[in-house]
Amino acid sequence: MASFCSLMLFMFLSVTTILGTTAGNFDDDFVITWGDGRGKILDNGQLLTLSLDKASGSGFQTRKEYLFGKVDMQLKLVP
Repeated sequence: MASFCSLMLFMFLSVTTILGTTAGNFDDDFVITWGDGRGKILDNGQLLTLSLDKASGSGFQTRKEYLFGKVDMQLKLVP
């Protein structure tokens, strides 16, 4: 139950921190805000990876503020 709550908190924070972006790359448009190395921007800014473990997760936010946006996310949870 605690891991489910942590996952929901992580997803909520991720969704609320990005409010939208245009096509670009993560290096230019986003900053890793927390996670002690669990969040990484790879492949010349084309890929953002976030990790969640038993202790904590990771987060990111846009460099600009937006009024509206859309977030698409794929999650793979491995026991």
